[in-house]
Amino acid sequence: MASASAVEVKGLYEIELIANSQSAADREQAIKQALYGVLNRVLVADDISKVPVVQQVLSGAQHYVKQFQYSLIAADEYSAGDARLIRVEFDEDQLLEVMRKGQVGIWSEIRPETLIWLVVDEDGKRQFYNPDAMPDFESALALASKVQGLPAIFPMLDLEEQQRISVSEVLGADSRNLLAVSARYEVPAVMAGRVSKKDSCWQSEWAFYFDNKIKQWSGECLPLKAAMQEGMRGAYGVLSNYYGVKPAPD
Repeated sequence: MASASAVEVKGLYEIELIANSQSAADREQAIKQALYGVLNRVLVADDISKVPVVQQVLSGAQHYVKQFQYSLIAADEYSAGDARLIRVEFDEDQLLEVMRKGQVGIWSEIRPETLIWLVVDEDGKRQFYNPDAMPDFESALALASKVQGLPAIFPMLDLEEQQRISVSEVLGADSRNLLAVSARYEVPAVMAGRVSKKDSCWQSEWAFYFDNKIKQWSGECLPLKAAMQEGMRGAYGVLSNYYGVKPAPD
């Protein structure tokens, strides 16, 4: 079903985040956070923190580290002087073996692309997401896609599309035109989202069309990066449940 638009997502088992310092305690904490982030984009579970085998590996997160490396953080990104960026790569084979024994479903690195229609509602103006004019959104979406390991593409919004679809149809009650316009991209999954600026946060609404079904959800008012991750997390839940492989009981 997804062969035409499936891609290999590289680097699922490596992650970058901020450690408060290079001390052993801060490193241990950062490695635990890093492993949680990695498991969150490869396992099939509603809430991985409640899975016993996940709790088990997190308690000994350092045993699964293949390598790690510190680097300096750009001065404008973080204020704490001792903080460092840490890149951690985990042992994929070792983790997969433990997860299989723990009977947890796993989603491989071959993943279908999702077409995302996003409408931005700000200052009384509602418009389609435009990467050239919205760099903050572009970086937030790229980060959310990377965090969940979800390959995403966006509509071209060429003249033909602008004539065929309006912003009001993206989360309208009738999705037939949206899906008809999306057909040219030949992807198995289509996500429609609208984010609305409320004071200093973003309210989000989402609809996910896949396998002839629709899943809808909305997010709390969140900072932009968190709002985009709310959308990607919902998409991951649907797709990982469909494509993830659960090991057969021994």
